[in-house]
Amino acid sequence: MKQEFLGMLEEAETICILGHTNPDGDCLGATLGLYNYIRRNYPEKEASVYLMEASRKFSYLPGFDEILHRPSERKYQLAFILDCAGPERLGDFHILAENAEEVYVVDHHKTSLSSPFSHRTILPDASSSCELLYELLDKEKLDRGIASCLYTGIIHDTGVFKYSATSPRTMEIAGKLMSYGIDFSNIIDDSFYLRSYAQQQVRARVLMESVLLLGGRVIAGVLRRKEMRFYGVNQKEIDGIVSDLRETRGMDGAVFLYEVSDRVFKVSLRSSRSWLDVSEICAFFGGGGHKMAAGCCLSGEPEEILEKLSREIEKQLPEGERSRD
Repeated sequence: MKQEFLGMLEEAETICILGHTNPDGDCLGATLGLYNYIRRNYPEKEASVYLMEASRKFSYLPGFDEILHRPSERKYQLAFILDCAGPERLGDFHILAENAEEVYVVDHHKTSLSSPFSHRTILPDASSSCELLYELLDKEKLDRGIASCLYTGIIHDTGVFKYSATSPRTMEIAGKLMSYGIDFSNIIDDSFYLRSYAQQQVRARVLMESVLLLGGRVIAGVLRRKEMRFYGVNQKEIDGIVSDLRETRGMDGAVFLYEVSDRVFKVSLRSSRSWLDVSEICAFFGGGGHKMAAGCCLSGEPEEILEKLSREIEKQLPEGERSRD
């Protein structure tokens, strides 16, 4: 895998780097990590990152302000797709993958195993795409900026090393990235924990108005567009709320819905139990993700959506604990 990855990288003169819609820490860390790697070691090559606009809390990442936010019909020799595996998750940027002469995919989502691209590294057991990318890159060609990007992706997809996908190898890689002199403490605080006062207010409201499903086994929160406008926050500023919900003692899982358009909700699911695979639930509704963290989009009133999700969650309850046929 590494030989093919580096071989394709070295042969291409023009390269575009793509990731999924609504890029998160792992997507940004991987795309900008690779971008900075190319810029540092192959200055003669032309490389560009194309992504939707992301939260400014990641602006410390080198190259963040150089990301291109509008798709192009330009034909690149090579397209790298990171943290997703198919055109359907690239949004309007799919045209760049379709026009590229070659495509290479690096991803760790189980749902990506059916990727249509033959050149790929897809390992669902990896903690993050940044962990995979670290394994593919020449270690002697890394620097502090690249390490900061990769470390960011790893902490975001592991919940700062607490999710089940965290392995001894994950911790070993994180330690090696720290050896480049990255400001790991501020990276964790600035991109993961610190929030504005308005963000704290929104979190408090969602938690205060949350409800319990399935006899108190699952906690759910909802945020409407009108409430987001009232507090002056956007979609990029409410990530992490589902994790706050999941951290309620005694819960098997958590659900967070936020309205993206009239009666259309982005659904985030988190699992706290090994038997609850939320990626299967989201895949049923056309989404995807990981066993412990996944998402999808559903239309309707929040009560209807929560009822649909409850039915699918209940199907995974251990035998003898299901109340429905």
